[in-house]
Amino acid sequence: MIRKIFHGARLSSNHFRDGTVIALILCCGLACAADAVNAVRHRIDQPSQPLAESLRAIARQTGISVIFDPDKVNGRSARAVSGQLTAEEAVARALEGSDLVLTVMPDGPIVIRAARTSPASAPRPSTPAGKPGRAGESGTAPVAVLAQASPATLTDAARGRAADTAAAPTSLTRVEVTGSRLKRIDAEGPTPVNVYTRADIERSGQPTLDRFLSGLNEVSMNPGEGGSSQTNGQGSVQLRGLPLGSTLVLVNGRRLQAAGSSPGNFFNLSVIPMAAVERVEIVPVGSSAVYGGDALAGVVNIILKKQIDGIVLDARAGSARGVGDGSVSLGTGGTDETGSFLVLGSYRKASPLTMSERGYFSDGDYRRFGGVDGRTRFCTPGTVSSSTAANLPGLNSTFAGIPSVVAGQPLTVASFAATSGQANLCNSMANGHGSALVHGFETFGLHAGGERHLSEAWTAFGEVTLARERLHAEQAGLLLNNVLVPATNPYNPFGVAVRVNGRLGLENGAETLHRETDFKRILLGVRGDLGPGWELEATASTTRDDGLNTLSNTTANVAARTAALASSTPATALNPFTAGRAASDEVLQAIWQDSNRDGRGRKDQASVFVRGSALTLPTGSVDVIVGAETAHDRYLSAIRGGNSVGGSRSNSAVYGEARIPLWRADAAAGPARDLAALTVAARRDVYSDFGGANTYQAGIEVRPTRGSLLRASTATSFKPPTLLQTNVNDVSLTTDAYALRDPRRGNALITGGEVLRTTNRNLNPEMGRAMSLGAVWEPESAAGTRLGLSAWQVRINGLISLLWPQTAVDNEALFPGFVTRAPTVGGVPGAITRVLYAEVNFGKVDTAGVDMEIAHAWKTAGAKWTASASATRTSKYDVALAPGAAVTQRLSLRAVDYWAPKWKGRIQAGVEQGAWGLGLTSRYLGAYRDMAPDGRALGNYWVHDLSASLDLKRFGLGVSNLREARLSLAIANVADRQPEYVGTSPYYDVTQADWRGRYTTLRVSLSW
Repeated sequence: MIRKIFHGARLSSNHFRDGTVIALILCCGLACAADAVNAVRHRIDQPSQPLAESLRAIARQTGISVIFDPDKVNGRSARAVSGQLTAEEAVARALEGSDLVLTVMPDGPIVIRAARTSPASAPRPSTPAGKPGRAGESGTAPVAVLAQASPATLTDAARGRAADTAAAPTSLTRVEVTGSRLKRIDAEGPTPVNVYTRADIERSGQPTLDRFLSGLNEVSMNPGEGGSSQTNGQGSVQLRGLPLGSTLVLVNGRRLQAAGSSPGNFFNLSVIPMAAVERVEIVPVGSSAVYGGDALAGVVNIILKKQIDGIVLDARAGSARGVGDGSVSLGTGGTDETGSFLVLGSYRKASPLTMSERGYFSDGDYRRFGGVDGRTRFCTPGTVSSSTAANLPGLNSTFAGIPSVVAGQPLTVASFAATSGQANLCNSMANGHGSALVHGFETFGLHAGGERHLSEAWTAFGEVTLARERLHAEQAGLLLNNVLVPATNPYNPFGVAVRVNGRLGLENGAETLHRETDFKRILLGVRGDLGPGWELEATASTTRDDGLNTLSNTTANVAARTAALASSTPATALNPFTAGRAASDEVLQAIWQDSNRDGRGRKDQASVFVRGSALTLPTGSVDVIVGAETAHDRYLSAIRGGNSVGGSRSNSAVYGEARIPLWRADAAAGPARDLAALTVAARRDVYSDFGGANTYQAGIEVRPTRGSLLRASTATSFKPPTLLQTNVNDVSLTTDAYALRDPRRGNALITGGEVLRTTNRNLNPEMGRAMSLGAVWEPESAAGTRLGLSAWQVRINGLISLLWPQTAVDNEALFPGFVTRAPTVGGVPGAITRVLYAEVNFGKVDTAGVDMEIAHAWKTAGAKWTASASATRTSKYDVALAPGAAVTQRLSLRAVDYWAPKWKGRIQAGVEQGAWGLGLTSRYLGAYRDMAPDGRALGNYWVHDLSASLDLKRFGLGVSNLREARLSLAIANVADRQPEYVGTSPYYDVTQADWRGRYTTLRVSLSW
């Protein structure tokens, strides 16, 4: 079985469980887990007490050494510390309100020192406590006298390293909390939130953010990459495998525009500079009451870097067979008593990967997989056929493959004798360079941020993110689809008109996609204290993208092509019988011209909220937030010299959220702590173009013991119609073009009527409902252990889709106003005179499942070890899309747009000792079946990723002048598993495929 797992072989139905157990046993020492033990959360409940006692108690509970100077600590009191916290968070909470700050040393100990700034001017952490600075990342600290509270001892080397860090100041940065706008003491709340750090992203070895997200359990499928994807090379994410655009993407907790180069229903993740990403937080259930529209499936919140101390340099190179990419970033920043700043620039370039570089697509004959013969006649050279039913002159067949001859050698009828009756067959999508499996791109990025303390109570802050992305893909040769070649063509050897199917050689040009996108995001804000326990924050921001999408050589000017094929002059004629040069540049450019489409998306928004403690009950403080938002969206897609579509809308919202403690443990039985709390939220959104929506959210958390949490939540959500759906240009066509039939008139053919493509002014938002029920247990008797279980359900009603005219006619009563008839005569319904072709709200998706996790971290023999396993078991995925049609089950049944496998899982393990670390991640995709009619078994395999890191300073390589020097290696898909065959074009599962195969990444990170 072990051999089968590591070679990616298919597993039996019980082998997911077996593989999980075996991999945990085998691999618990093989995952890079920097700060793994420090990252473990512990149930901590400490009352307000002398600071020294609090620090010692935290160290005892977490097993992390805490170093401080007794002279600096004596006489000080610690804040109460309560919650599911890491050692860093707990210490930061205890220090709140003091002039002491902390630094985490590279080997784990926490050092406490006096800040260089006064408490009045220093940045104030949010609750939960701001993320502490880390040595080598965001600050340094002087060593203090050891007053250690854990059983471990601090080595002399560790003391020395701490002493070396005496110069730079440290500040605490705010930690964004996704899933709620309230500040929380406890890290776990009523709604599950999954957090993935920058280290997680780097260890995955994935080249892009969307590829990293696609490997997570909560992302059942993805829109794919390359020319066959739903997004045509733009990064996106589909939580729970729900429809594209139903996952809300935020940056630092704030909404973004629909990308102008998209269909207007999702944001392009590719324009976010990867170097600026600090972490990603995911709410895998609907959450519109907190964040507004588009959060039907959940929320992906991308948190950008907010602090750099000194200079950081990161260089990365990645490579696989036929494809590679590299990136470099340089940043600087600092902090003093007046505020902080950072500036980070990045550059990245990746080469394309096309079908011609994978043998799988070599000829298009997939019968070797038990599939279809997908070959066509669109080859280089192509196939000639008779324009009549007669044989080709001089041959005994109506068709013949065009032979390849030496350049300049003329063809005669005799040249076709050997290929008479034999067509040239090939994979047209792999012709030339081939269709893009992964687009090549080049990205320039700049991220800057800072804050300025205006007074003791008020701080101004700002963020700027700029990016320019260039995407390029040269694909197949120029297409000749059954073109008529008259006898006058000087290259036609038959003396009569014939037809040709084929593609021209690449020296004539290739079908090409080129897209340039400029992205800008600017935010300004102010926050401060309104009084004891209350704060205000107000922001204004604008995000926009401007893009140019150029398609070259994909559409032919029919008149110019006809003239070139009929020309009797070689200088102006097109030669469709050659694999070489077919015509002059002037002729080719007259036939195949560029199509340019401009796309623009923009969102201007402003928001304000106040947050604080509304009242104090016997059970504790009631925390509330009340806020308002307003925004204006614009979208435009315009073909140069052609049609344009787009529009704008304004919307505003008011919202509120409260956390009410219901039950609190008596302090007489130990430190006081919350045993139960209720969180409620409500929101009203109003849009200028379709109306509004009311949403709510409620959750309860119960903590029977210090290390356990029971939680449940329910929420409603909505997705507004896109600006493309509410701003359709009217186009009038005839019913004859659609061959419509009228079931109320004996299925008579409808002639002379109008089909009007138009906007449905009664379009409503898609509405969703989500529920979750779960438990988390971190047993006090097994420190570092965590078990979690969360059952969830997401329902979406009123899906927006384009109603086919015949469907409108067949279901006339369901869609009032879509069918217009002449007056009834003699009891016979009148003839149809008009059918509307527009979007409607019809259809639903209902999916449910369970998320499971188990993790353990421990120290032994001087090493830090981690092991974890997690899985998502989807139990239901029902879809209803067509009126009158039965509900379709898409659970473990492949679809091109949205579906989910029953199982998706991950096993991770790691060890870190001294200067080095190793890691293994194994990703499991459960069994599923191809869509009809093929129905073949797919999935049920593992993909394995390896990672390793080396701290060059600690390894003693003479880089003492650097604060940090780290070398890391990641190998994604070690076994080089390739995508599987499916029965429909492009003959692989776009929603699960990664054609890079084994992908190796080497990274060097330096700071000083």
